[in-house]
Amino acid sequence: MLFNILALISFFIILLLLKTLVGVFPSLLACLIRWKESVNLDASVQLGRDRDIMALTMVMPFCLTACRFNLYAPQWMEGIGEAGRLGIITGIFIAFILLRKFMEHIWQPKKMNPKTYRTACKSAHTFFSILALLLLATGGVMSFLDVSEEVIKTAMLWISATIYLLFILRKSQIFISSCSFFATFLYLCALEIIPTGALVASAIIF
Repeated sequence: MLFNILALISFFIILLLLKTLVGVFPSLLACLIRWKESVNLDASVQLGRDRDIMALTMVMPFCLTACRFNLYAPQWMEGIGEAGRLGIITGIFIAFILLRKFMEHIWQPKKMNPKTYRTACKSAHTFFSILALLLLATGGVMSFLDVSEEVIKTAMLWISATIYLLFILRKSQIFISSCSFFATFLYLCALEIIPTGALVASAIIF
């Protein structure tokens, strides 16, 4: 019941913001192709704001999708009801975001251009929005075609890995435009690899 209510609420929110989402979507796709598009997007106050709104709007649909298709399903969650799993997944995702924000704050460089650093960090909003939309589309289409849930889950995990690797590439290119390769590697380790590694480890080990 809770799942259906939240899904319905998310649907209506997306409908209300559809004009905003459609307006910023071409810029999001451009960021997949060239790293400089992320700079251009952040340079526009309206596009940057719309991108952030879209990322926030996609949080609940993303968590609902992860719950529905068991994208995050460690052994200790076995036997927990759907509402409980949704609450846990949402809580873990929020904790993951807070950890990333904390790392971004403490690793904020003194020598790098603040705008470049902000653009690199904000690029996560862009790629998260794209990932959430792709997962929603994949789940909808494959479910309509009556594909097994295990196949859908596998496809979603591969899509997630591909988008994440592309995100890492674009974020590294943004950093390299303003600092050395070694510094870029350190920033990626602190801002991305450590938080994401902790999330993946929690799903595999526990």
